[in-house]
Amino acid sequence: MKNRLFSLVTLSALCISLLLASCGRSSASAAPKTRKITDAAGRVVEIPLLVNRVVDLWPAHHGMVLLLGGADKLVGTVAMAQKQPWLQKLYPRIKGLPAVTGAGNDLNIETLLSLHPDVILMSYAGGMPSWMDKVAAVHIPVVLMPAVTFDDIKTTILMTGEVLGPKQAAAARDFAKYYQDNIDRVRAVTAAIPMEGRPKVLHSMQSGVLAIDGVESLIDNWINIAGGANAAFNVKGLGKIVTLEQVIKWNPDVIICGTAPNLANKRKIMSDPQWSGIKAVKNGKVYANPSGVYLWDRHSAEGALQILWAAKLLHPEKFRELDMKKETAAFYRRFFHYNLTDGDFDSIMNAEAPRH
Repeated sequence: MKNRLFSLVTLSALCISLLLASCGRSSASAAPKTRKITDAAGRVVEIPLLVNRVVDLWPAHHGMVLLLGGADKLVGTVAMAQKQPWLQKLYPRIKGLPAVTGAGNDLNIETLLSLHPDVILMSYAGGMPSWMDKVAAVHIPVVLMPAVTFDDIKTTILMTGEVLGPKQAAAARDFAKYYQDNIDRVRAVTAAIPMEGRPKVLHSMQSGVLAIDGVESLIDNWINIAGGANAAFNVKGLGKIVTLEQVIKWNPDVIICGTAPNLANKRKIMSDPQWSGIKAVKNGKVYANPSGVYLWDRHSAEGALQILWAAKLLHPEKFRELDMKKETAAFYRRFFHYNLTDGDFDSIMNAEAPRH
């Protein structure tokens, strides 16, 4: 009788163990392997639960991935990112990553497939990339990041962290707070400045000193937050070609040369007799926009520094306590884990490559 009872108890225990094991296997097999994220285009994109292999096709975005601690997940890049001197210095591995863009900046689908990416990251300003159909055909998820306004930088950081994983998401929240704190710090001073007290700012970009950045743009956003007024008030968008006659008519108080070659464009403007009658030139208020891991004035994580620099530049008397050398050094130390030298700081302020 005791033996029979023992056998029944043993059999019951065995059955329960098998049932629990079966439930465990069932739960494990039912665990999700993917997750969904809504991107800047409003698309619901399904990506792997764990993202470990990333192809980043947005040059401005690489610095964001780096400061979030996700750069080692990069398996593919673009040639333009590999040419950024400060990105090379802070993350030398970028030079050895495969570039997945070919002639005409078109996507090389064979190279892309060989990298087995979990996800592709790209900017979005209202239009789909020309290669989108090619990528959709091979079932690689693409997450599009917003690239229109100054506030989009914060959104992009948070979205990037969400894609890369929990550790990067926490770092993104930390950075987003820092970014917003800098905006709030500047606005607390500049919001009360009336229009007549705001200097007229002309911002030029890459294709030449007569390619300017107008209103309804990221550039216009930070000019206004910093307490300025866009001199090109009747031009919309970025990189619009204008005549020198139009610039003379605007007669800006301040000219900021951005994108590249910043310092060369500044020198060209200051030495050209045709510009000599413009107020900014007469008063020596022509400046090269700083540039580091990426261009400070564009869709860059260093936009957090751009807003401080611009505020100090336009209203030095209102921002006497703001020390850009200390702010920049603290930023690089905190987010890029790099200690800037005085020479490094000077190079960044002049938009030059790091000194070796």
